Amino acid sequence: MSDRQGPSGSGQKGDKDEKFTRTPSQPMPTGSRSSYYPNEPIQFRVRGSTITGASPPKFVTLEDIMKAAHGMQNMALAHDIAVDQDFKLEPFEPPDNSYQKLVKETMHKAYFDILREQLNSDPPEYKQALVLLQDVKQGLFSILLPRHKRIREMIEEVLDHDFIKQQAENNSLDFHKYANFVVDLMAKLAAPARDEMIQDITKLTDTVDIFRSILETLEILKLDLANTLIAMIRPHVQQESVQYERSKFDELLKVSEDGLQYTREWLQRHIDKTGLTIPVTDAIVIRNVTAQTLAKAYLELLEWDRTKNYPETVSLDVSRFTELGIQVYKLICTASILLVSPSCGNDPSIATQKQQLKEKIIIILDNTSNDIELKAILPSVAEEIILFTENLLEGLNQAALSSDTKELIQSQILSLSDPEHRVRQIVRQRMFEFLKEILVCGGGSRQIPVGLSAFTQELTSVSGTLLRYVMHNKAVFTTYYLDIVAEELSKN
Repeated sequence: MSDRQGPSGSGQKGDKDEKFTRTPSQPMPTGSRSSYYPNEPIQFRVRGSTITGASPPKFVTLEDIMKAAHGMQNMALAHDIAVDQDFKLEPFEPPDNSYQKLVKETMHKAYFDILREQLNSDPPEYKQALVLLQDVKQGLFSILLPRHKRIREMIEEVLDHDFIKQQAENNSLDFHKYANFVVDLMAKLAAPARDEMIQDITKLTDTVDIFRSILETLEILKLDLANTLIAMIRPHVQQESVQYERSKFDELLKVSEDGLQYTREWLQRHIDKTGLTIPVTDAIVIRNVTAQTLAKAYLELLEWDRTKNYPETVSLDVSRFTELGIQVYKLICTASILLVSPSCGNDPSIATQKQQLKEKIIIILDNTSNDIELKAILPSVAEEIILFTENLLEGLNQAALSSDTKELIQSQILSLSDPEHRVRQIVRQRMFEFLKEILVCGGGSRQIPVGLSAFTQELTSVSGTLLRYVMHNKAVFTTYYLDIVAEELSKN
């Protein structure tokens, strides 16, 4: 069996005990105290959730809170792997002109400057070279799997520290021989996608440059292996993450004063009591109201008011819903622009060119995420539409656009900067009704809204992504959602 990975690094089999950790961008709060007593546990007073009823005050230790925080970090990672099909680890690169980047570059330069100076001395000195070869050895170990026992033994034998040290002392250390061994081994272990990168190393002639490239490539291969393992464990994570996330969230609730405050406010805004006899106790009615409430609540996330606190139960998906909301916003704008653009007949060739116009508008609006940016870009959109219409009329041997018509087209396009524009409102309503139906009914075949058939592919993609996020979130937190809705419906 080949040891090489596939094009995306999917050819290696991972160790089921392999673990990955990631530091979240916003650490969980850990509390504070004014003095330090080594042998006394730090205590924080918390009260129970209002959903489960009143309970006497209780105390938790700092250890409890830190344990819950660490659990949330692991939960966030498991959630990312389960929900995001494209999740992968990326190399960390400090920002340009940052202190971190300066330190990193300075240290790397010093490392290899010392190596070059020692190798060029007369006689050569190999102290830094011995350190380098040990670094390379550990780098090779880091891209091996547990089943690579024979390869590990070979590396131990070839890069034996004592033997290499003895060669250095006898001034017989052949650096190129070890470089060739390492490069050949990397070529066998790496994914085919890395062949060109490794081939580039073989073209180098300077010893120091060769080993610098070897170390840099080993870092990339480490990430390749990690991402291969992540891809392999994703089905298992998806299967287990619902219960895992729920248990970790339960732990967080135990050390929170009210860990569902913003979730409760979020759902209460969307509970519709119209036609209900209050209080409601029927479980089926509560479940139906919860389904309708959640559908509207999830759609609110696509247009979230950033002055409000995000619901705790969807905090891990803030960036996902935000990005999806921007996609929906751009679809609404693009569809509105097409609807107010001039029509030149129903010829099939015109429909094809309209599709090309849609693609151009999507490209122009690519970096647009709000009405301010939209207003700035609409003049360019208007110019593109006028040019498109003129070319289309010319191809149909029809009269060119008059100056008044061009001004009218431009005026119609620029008016779309108003979020209350009638066409924008209609398009938005139709899209959100379509998405709501998908969320309530759980997918299946749905008719594309009238006037939006040109966006079938985009709407299908957006609705599929939204449904994936929502289904996972509901699987984890439906119990809490039912409790919140039931409590609200129980009020007279």
